[in-house]
Amino acid sequence: MRGMWSTVALVLVLAGLGAYIYFVESEKPAPGLEPNEKVFAVESDKIQEVRITAGGETTALVKKDTGWVVTEPMATDADPTESASLVTNIASMEQTRVVDENASDLAPYGLKEPRIKVAFKAEGDLSGEVLIGDTTPMQGDIYATKPGSNKVFLVSSFIESTFNKRTFDLRDKRVVKFDRDKVNSLELTRGRDTLHLTRSGNDWVIDAPMKGRGDYATVEGLLTRLSTAGMAAIVEDKAGDLKAMGLDPPSMRITVGMDSSRATLEIGRAEGDSSYARDTSRPLVFTLDKTLEEDLTKPFEQYHKKELFESRAFSMDRVRISRVADGARKTWEFAKTKGAEADKWQVTPEGGQAADADPAKVDALLNALAALRLGAFAAPAARTGVDAPVLSAAVSYDEGKFERVRVGTVGNRYYGNREGEQVTGELEQSAVDTVFKALDEALAPPAPATAPAAAPAKP
Repeated sequence: MRGMWSTVALVLVLAGLGAYIYFVESEKPAPGLEPNEKVFAVESDKIQEVRITAGGETTALVKKDTGWVVTEPMATDADPTESASLVTNIASMEQTRVVDENASDLAPYGLKEPRIKVAFKAEGDLSGEVLIGDTTPMQGDIYATKPGSNKVFLVSSFIESTFNKRTFDLRDKRVVKFDRDKVNSLELTRGRDTLHLTRSGNDWVIDAPMKGRGDYATVEGLLTRLSTAGMAAIVEDKAGDLKAMGLDPPSMRITVGMDSSRATLEIGRAEGDSSYARDTSRPLVFTLDKTLEEDLTKPFEQYHKKELFESRAFSMDRVRISRVADGARKTWEFAKTKGAEADKWQVTPEGGQAADADPAKVDALLNALAALRLGAFAAPAARTGVDAPVLSAAVSYDEGKFERVRVGTVGNRYYGNREGEQVTGELEQSAVDTVFKALDEALAPPAPATAPAAAPAKP
């Protein structure tokens, strides 16, 4: 009996203790909810100047109407992303914990000779500076202090990636500067060869050396790469012997046009995994990463659109096809008509009468035509047979647009050319054979409709 009362008493004591802990502890603020004290009471958009010392280099940045610029150790534009990161992190930097209110020796924290110094000036004569030392043993925070103070506090270790920057990291490293949205021409020059493209609405047109349609994805991809590419390293802030670096003359020149303004990147001699280059509007010489150079030096052929037809099967409404077989040329015209439930196709042989065509087989023919794609380009003086084509197709599509393609043959090779373009290229034999086969099947009369089965006789 005494054991039972002891147990009950113990339960009551524990319950009371639990209630005490609940009511007392519930009055305390939850850990982590109190905001940490800011290192500086400043707003990021009010900061006008920043000075960073790291890696033995000091870089000064000043905010101008046009953006941030580097003023020390040289005058140049600053990297917009890096500049924004600096002021944002200065304004948001917090003391995660105070280690020592009055440290007698700053050396154990790496603050006697700090690795990083961050100073700023802001509107209203506001200024500040913080010294950043070693990381804590657990690597989660960094010791910091302010000049003239022995108070040591912790800041989060992630800020090191923001402030541990040398001049090269903070300067604008774009290889060539231009307004991406205003570009309306592009010229690529290698030796004596030049490719010139002009924007026409939403398309790119090749003006030289052979007129044709530009490949939109390839051209836009090059412009995006150019507008975002960064220097691998700076060789000289003021170019010296350009000839020694293969820049006089350059091995390649890329000129981006924006109405009356131009931006030009020149690429010189390769050395190791990089190549010398320069933006002709600036005096410095820098290097390009090898992968970037490879993107910029693609064969000119890749900027030409390879698909012979702009139209697709669903957009074609009239197709006139001529084919040479057994020495004779025959011509047919396929025309789409609107049916009550679905589109219908009729085929008319030259000089003959129109007849219904199987829609599925006509679609197969149109898809085969739309799939014709140029491979290797033929030399301008090469024989291709397109002047006496074995196959030609004139297509009306999208309610008024028109295009014509010719296919020639020399030996066992097929070549294709689009009317109005000077480019002629090889076609895969299997692709042309597919067109011939689909044409034969589309010319065959449709299979007669199957009569419905007769209802069984009633007994």
